[in-house]
Amino acid sequence: MAREPVPHIEKIIEQLETGADHPDSGAITAFARAYLRRFPDEWSAALPPVEMAAQITSLFEFMDRRRTAAMAVRVINPTANEWGYDLPGAVVEIVVDDHPFLIDSVRNAIQGQGFGIERVLHPVIGTRRAADGHIVEILPARSAEIRESVQHVELNRPATGSAVEELETAVRRALEDTLAAVRDFEHMQVAIRSMIRYAGQSAGRYSAEEIEDAGSFLQWLLDFNFVLLGYREYKIIEQPEGPALQIVEGSGLGILTDDEQSAFTRPVPLADLPEDLRARHVNGELLVITKTNRKSTVHRPDRMDYIGLRRVNESGDIVGEARLLGLFTSSAYMAPASSIPTLQRKLQHIIEAEDLIEGSHDYKQLVQIFDSFPKDELFSTPTDEIGLNIIGLVNMEEQRQIRLFVRPDLFARSISILVALPRDHFSAAVRKKLEKMFMRKFGGTSSDFRLSLGETGNARIHFTIWVSGGTIPEVSFAELEAEVVAVARNWEDRLIEHLSERLGRERAHQLAETWAGRFPEYYRTSVPIALSVNDIIKLEELISSGENLVIGLQNEIDPGEQLTRLAVYRRTGKMQLSSIMPVLEALGLRVVEEVPTRITDGEGAAFVHDFGVLDAAGNQLDLEFGAERISEAVKAILEGEAESDSLNRLIVGSRLTHAEVGILRTYRAYWRRVSPTYTMRYINDTFAAHPKIAQLLVQLFDARFNPDAEEGLEPILVAQITEDLDALKSLEEDRILRGFLQLIQATVRTNAYRPGRQSLSFKFDSARVPDMPLPHPKYEIFVYAPEVEAIHPGPNEGPDDQERNHRAHGIEGRLCAATAAGRSGRTPRGSGDRLQHLHQGHARHHRQPE
Repeated sequence: MAREPVPHIEKIIEQLETGADHPDSGAITAFARAYLRRFPDEWSAALPPVEMAAQITSLFEFMDRRRTAAMAVRVINPTANEWGYDLPGAVVEIVVDDHPFLIDSVRNAIQGQGFGIERVLHPVIGTRRAADGHIVEILPARSAEIRESVQHVELNRPATGSAVEELETAVRRALEDTLAAVRDFEHMQVAIRSMIRYAGQSAGRYSAEEIEDAGSFLQWLLDFNFVLLGYREYKIIEQPEGPALQIVEGSGLGILTDDEQSAFTRPVPLADLPEDLRARHVNGELLVITKTNRKSTVHRPDRMDYIGLRRVNESGDIVGEARLLGLFTSSAYMAPASSIPTLQRKLQHIIEAEDLIEGSHDYKQLVQIFDSFPKDELFSTPTDEIGLNIIGLVNMEEQRQIRLFVRPDLFARSISILVALPRDHFSAAVRKKLEKMFMRKFGGTSSDFRLSLGETGNARIHFTIWVSGGTIPEVSFAELEAEVVAVARNWEDRLIEHLSERLGRERAHQLAETWAGRFPEYYRTSVPIALSVNDIIKLEELISSGENLVIGLQNEIDPGEQLTRLAVYRRTGKMQLSSIMPVLEALGLRVVEEVPTRITDGEGAAFVHDFGVLDAAGNQLDLEFGAERISEAVKAILEGEAESDSLNRLIVGSRLTHAEVGILRTYRAYWRRVSPTYTMRYINDTFAAHPKIAQLLVQLFDARFNPDAEEGLEPILVAQITEDLDALKSLEEDRILRGFLQLIQATVRTNAYRPGRQSLSFKFDSARVPDMPLPHPKYEIFVYAPEVEAIHPGPNEGPDDQERNHRAHGIEGRLCAATAAGRSGRTPRGSGDRLQHLHQGHARHHRQPE
């Protein structure tokens, strides 16, 4: 049934017919119809008809110029000025007689050069050419004697500089190898039959079973189980210096046709070969099946399969080798291993060695594991070694173990590694870590892997690590296995191990059972296990304590950017970042990242806000002395029990607690009512720049008023503070810090050490307060809490003193009498009855922002 004409394609044909002055216009139009026959509808508007017509004309002329050459290949970067059409990427165009594997081979060659393919047109065109190769007529491909594969491949980017030549060379090589393999296909089939005959002549050295097995396997290859790529024979000859290996001249077929490409064109003494290779030619098995270190340029870019058969003379001496290169087909890989000759024999030997009864549990399990092994491994591994590996896997099916099996390649070109582990321990991340480790340990140049996952039991990852130089590094198996176990342990295993180090094994298992299943997958794969341990301990503390909020601090120890992790653990769900970030920044912390995690179960959820922070200098926090102090401060602030402003930098920059910083904050608030010379920001910055002096001031306060303070500390501290103040270079900073010293010395009483207090009160000797305006009371009390500030005259004064104070402050006698009678003077902000206190025209107002 003819395809309905596509309007856009018809416009292209019309464009070609419009330019009918071309001497081959009729052939070009016929070529265009054949070329566009399977042109996808969605591509029909890729180029305007005039540019598509130019592309088709150019491609036809290129096809015509091939004449009698085996192939024509070109790489161009089409532009409208030069080629009549414009594309953003390069174009590869090929004309060659039609053969199998052409499309796959070309695609692999292009992608092997690092290019992506945007679109491909690859019609088979029937042609009739004149004696000189000029195209005379375009014919239907099915009825034409000559069928030509025409490929137009559009790439994802331009090819510039040397990339043009390299790309063309790679495509030509792929085509040459493909044509050679296809040309000699029947000859290589004959060569396989010769190999079967050679096997039958080996009775002087090998058993009848081995000979029969080799013949059956070679016959199996002929049943479309092997893509034949190359064949060559080698012989062992006697030389004055001893036996030598040389190719049999003219025996090469397919990609091994060119004798000059062989390293054995001239005799190579066996003594010069690597020990393993020399032993194989002298004492090898009849049939060897392995992988080459060279990837195929034909069909698919896998390493080629190498099948070597020993040639034996009548005396039983090995006198040469017949070598076959190719690729096992997809049908060969899909067939059960136990149904393939050679592998059948290996399996039967293992069953007999283990004395297994057909149909028994162990028998079925062994066959199932054998069939699940990569066939490349089964072909190349000696039977005894396969048996040891499989029996080891059978034995561990009922146990949660991790096992490692390592086998070097006969030619020292690769090393095969099998890792078996409990299925729930497997993940893509584990596989990548193992692969990276093996590459590093063995100096690998590249790697392959195959994964086998049964419905239950173990996962098995088969790695092949390819090495260069013909040598495999010596690696301690015990050390390698220990590293594999360390990598393959799953998150729960590592969690229990780390919890056990902190809390003992019994408690570790209890906590892991409670919490491990509640963490999301992204957390398990991204958070270092040491941090997870602390998270679990803190979450357990959150639940068991009945608190709504708990704070955790820990330093990262992994390489890279090492942060301090400050985590907020909360029962009642997620907090807004706008309520947390200002608190951390006020502490002087640089917040690098935030990682939120919801911890769920059937009853509810907890939420973890995990912040990565650094101090103001860009370093991790000193948690040895500061973890508890900083945690308590953040918790108190978030729960509304402490204030947050930049004075809190002292909590991180010194060893002051948030309560001790609160003492300085109270003095700051009072002094700014007395003399608002400096802003809060400037005062805070001064303290942050001199944390040692801040700490000494608080110690002085403690020495003066703490009932449990050591006697005699006050003068020592005053002397130390004075010495440090004298060393300051800034007069403004000196005035601020010296003012705080004078405020502390002017304080005569405080409730700071009274249990259960809700506010902080200082009683001042007004005459000693720095910058106190006149007239001033003899004493006054400053009361401070996060939402309260109040000043009133001190109690226990005589009537004359009270009257002087009343006049100085402009306070009505009834209000002053009430405060003097013992009321705290706490006045909530914003209340209509708040206390006003005037100093020389300066009113006490709401707290001013920084």
